[in-house]
Amino acid sequence: MKVLDSYVYKKLLVYLFIVFPSFSLLSILVEFIDILRKAKNIEISSILIYILAKLPENAYYIIPISLLIAIFILVNDLVKSREIYPIILNGLSIFYINKKIVLFSLVVIVVQIINLEFVIPKTNKIYQSVYQKLKNHKEEDFKGIAYNMWLKLDKNRFLYFDFLNLDKKEGNNIIYVVFDDEFNPVERMEASKFKILSNEIEVYQAKFVVFNVLDSIKLNQFDRKVVPIFIDTENIKRLIKERKPVSISQLYKVAKVSQKYGYESSYFWSRFYQKVATVVAPFVLTVFIIGFIWSMNKIYIGISFILTIIYWYGTSFISSVAEVGNIPYYFIFTFDVLFTLIGIYKMLKTEINLS
Repeated sequence: MKVLDSYVYKKLLVYLFIVFPSFSLLSILVEFIDILRKAKNIEISSILIYILAKLPENAYYIIPISLLIAIFILVNDLVKSREIYPIILNGLSIFYINKKIVLFSLVVIVVQIINLEFVIPKTNKIYQSVYQKLKNHKEEDFKGIAYNMWLKLDKNRFLYFDFLNLDKKEGNNIIYVVFDDEFNPVERMEASKFKILSNEIEVYQAKFVVFNVLDSIKLNQFDRKVVPIFIDTENIKRLIKERKPVSISQLYKVAKVSQKYGYESSYFWSRFYQKVATVVAPFVLTVFIIGFIWSMNKIYIGISFILTIIYWYGTSFISSVAEVGNIPYYFIFTFDVLFTLIGIYKMLKTEINLS
């Protein structure tokens, strides 16, 4: 069985390494034509950087389809070469091979997670920056939220807030501290809510502590007060761009923070659940399609591949509906559950037919 396992994994890996580069080259060609059509500032070096930086994101969508084609080639090869018959005659079932293929899809999921969590957040910043340069555009306005952020106003003044709505310029839980040249505390301000004005901020339910000397502390409390503190929201937007949520962990954190402080969180939650759904896609689609492939019926196989396209667009559609709050976020997993159940049924049925 170890020989068979090694054989199956080796074949899948070889076919995947053949199919994936082919689709990647196609995506590179499409990206190249698209950027030439849109670019106003043609620089070959920038175009190459853009295409290479876009590859990890494209790979995220190419890998599941490449895996399905690799599985199809493997099964077709086993049947057409008649290698499947000695396997069955030696007491091993089709279901055993299916389990190994499904296990391989789980390894692909790990690769997808690594790409999404560690690679794409970095490469996305590169290609978006290069894209704006090629289009000869200024950076687009950024709207969203900032959270858990320390700001250095100058060498002696620091500011922290839990949450800031950059659209409304309102936030929650702000702390403002001032130090002397020897870095001893001079003043501290805390407020539950704040609003950014032109060159000031308005704070609510605020506490002001002034340290004259270490043993002399003055405390003042205000329901509402305007404080001469300038917060540069444009710089904050630039900082936020550097950590714009892309990965699952980033989206989850932003969704939790925005929900906690009453910000419109539907967009972030829908994106989070969609990312989770697409990450498990290699497993779901493998389970779904493998039974159809073993049937060796061209019509069934063609229909199954068409259904995988419906899976992608269906998940995106439900995510869009959930984004505006019309349905619960977990409905995004509808296609994952449905396709997995159909796949399990089909695998079991295929096993019975071939025994």
